[in-house]
Amino acid sequence: MEPFMVYAIASGFFFAIFTFLAKYIISNRMRNFVSFVYMQGILIIGIFTFLTYIFAPKEVFVPPVAVFPYAIISGGTSIIAYLLMYYGLTRYDASSALPIIGVKPVFVIPLSYVFLGEYYGVDVTFWILVAMLGAVMTSWDDDMQITRILSPSNEALWIFLSTAFLYAAGNVAVKPAMKMVTNFNFLIWRELAWFGVLICLAPLIFHSEELKALKVGWRNSFLFVVLAVVVQYFSYLFLFYSLGHSVQITEGLGAAQGIFAVTIGYLISRTSFEALAEHHNSRTYLVRMIGAILIFLGIYFLSTVAVK
Repeated sequence: MEPFMVYAIASGFFFAIFTFLAKYIISNRMRNFVSFVYMQGILIIGIFTFLTYIFAPKEVFVPPVAVFPYAIISGGTSIIAYLLMYYGLTRYDASSALPIIGVKPVFVIPLSYVFLGEYYGVDVTFWILVAMLGAVMTSWDDDMQITRILSPSNEALWIFLSTAFLYAAGNVAVKPAMKMVTNFNFLIWRELAWFGVLICLAPLIFHSEELKALKVGWRNSFLFVVLAVVVQYFSYLFLFYSLGHSVQITEGLGAAQGIFAVTIGYLISRTSFEALAEHHNSRTYLVRMIGAILIFLGIYFLSTVAVK
């Protein structure tokens, strides 16, 4: 196994940890997902730049102008995805969200064809269906009726599938950028673009209620948000390095995040820790784990399909 493959799996693990931390902060500390994302954005600018300076000081520089469109596309789609994911986490489990978001390559394939000219043939359809079946299964909840699982009322499925599409769109823009700069440098400018788009969205989403929640909750949340941002940094660092080698293989191995998430959710459910609402019966976690495995297999085999 090549190093970038190990980094892709590590990225999935760190992203799973980050998502559970985000769920905890939104549910028990900040209690407003929009306020949380603005606090996260402010800390990202400082922490990401500082960590990059510590690990790779020579990578803190202004990149070629050609990098900026990719940073804006990647950062802009990512912030919309984050807002949608955080909204979903206010209502649904992280152990359901992460596996579904892991189907990103289902969308990467057509996006790679449109924007990168990569054609993978029609034989990928089977593995796309396997991954989508897994996504449906991981949206399962204790009291869900089988007739509801594909209906519009299964909001968890549609919210996190939409999140996956937005992440996929952003990740497609990373590969061309990695030909011009390293993952360390791109990470800084991509997050600056991410925060810039967030600032532009402020008149639409950041109002008096969000400002009040930020003023009240930032002290109580500070250490947890710092920890989440540090974990997020390493998730992105490994991800961007891997994407520079192969978008498809990275996304395929990164789908392991769903298996990590369901495992973490199940372990939490066996404890008395109630802050994350991960307390379902074993059958629900079994269905979700089968779904997460199907997603991983479907996405992994999608990643092995050669460009035609």
